[in-house]
Amino acid sequence: MQGLTGGNYRFKDIGGQAYAQSFTAGYSYTAAQVTISLDSPGLNYLAGAVSATGLKPNFAYQIKIVGNPSKGATTPEQLAAADDASNEVIGSLGRWWRLKPNPANSNDADYATYKDNPDYAYEGYILIAFFVTDAQGSASVRFVGNNSYHVLWRTDQRQPGANDGQLVPVSVPDTAANPAYDAAVPARQYLLYGEWEPTRALPGTLELPSRHYRGRLFLTEESFHDSGALAGGWAVAMSAPVELDIPTTDNPSGNAPPVSALPLTITRLRASLDLAHSHRDYLWVSGTLALPAGLQIANLRAQSSVLGDTRDVVLRQWGRGWVRDGIIELHPSRAGNTAEFRIKMSRAAFVLPPPSAQSGTVNVPVTLILGGEDYAGSVLANQRLGKHRATLRYSDK
Repeated sequence: MQGLTGGNYRFKDIGGQAYAQSFTAGYSYTAAQVTISLDSPGLNYLAGAVSATGLKPNFAYQIKIVGNPSKGATTPEQLAAADDASNEVIGSLGRWWRLKPNPANSNDADYATYKDNPDYAYEGYILIAFFVTDAQGSASVRFVGNNSYHVLWRTDQRQPGANDGQLVPVSVPDTAANPAYDAAVPARQYLLYGEWEPTRALPGTLELPSRHYRGRLFLTEESFHDSGALAGGWAVAMSAPVELDIPTTDNPSGNAPPVSALPLTITRLRASLDLAHSHRDYLWVSGTLALPAGLQIANLRAQSSVLGDTRDVVLRQWGRGWVRDGIIELHPSRAGNTAEFRIKMSRAAFVLPPPSAQSGTVNVPVTLILGGEDYAGSVLANQRLGKHRATLRYSDK
């Protein structure tokens, strides 16, 4: 996500405690690093993870999906990215912001009356989720975006209604040693929740209609209806373009997914199924993925399917290297044009294909999905049956 500037930004934490003047004077969202990974396939809403550093400490942020109306475009690039149909769907499930002639919150009736008037422009958006940073302004959290909220509240401001979202407990540590504050404030406890947007889907039930969407993801500051100096005004902090299909799947049409032209070379496969010692079951596949020049790979959803066992994991980049999350590792080469991958499955429920009657070998299909692209390969492996322990093995290939 890209940090923005120039908004009516808030410089108080979730409880209303002001930050130090030095922090306020020097802070900019352009220095923050935030990644939102959409990594849960097969859903009719957005779900994934937030990884953030450099945000404001002990601070609440809204996650919004926002439309791209053509009448709001001011550059050729924005006009090319416009999607009025998606914007209308998003607004009808969430809220409307009137961009012109007089910017303000709007509603369905106002939109229906003036949407075809060239002097009016409306931006649809849905507040789908929220999160709170830690004392350093960082966050590593998962979110489920099947909500259509109006705004966020603390329970000391407003008690939740029957249709509002679940209570989220938040602990704010004491500020004595935190350079973002110039006042020592004891630790505090709060309960936050999302207020239901009237006439829209109840929290936890939002589903987006099946279609292709083009829009944006916003991080918006939550101002908690505060007023006065440093209170803020629900300003957009960071933004990123987003393009996706609902349902969120690699194969929404139900047809066979296309195989990417990028080559996947399987270099080794080992598998052992020991019926007497199930803890020794394992599968290890490694290979090389050729990447086109300039392709950046980071924060990818990956899916592996080997021997009938399919797993989903998330690959995340931290600093200079890659770490394993689950069962797949992906390591970019120093040259930057290849990536080595390794897949390990322990105690998997292997579905072993029968050997060929002529050759005694089996053809093992291997599929690796990275960021929605399918890379397919296969391995020929020998199969042997042990007499004493009923061991079925695939030898190294």
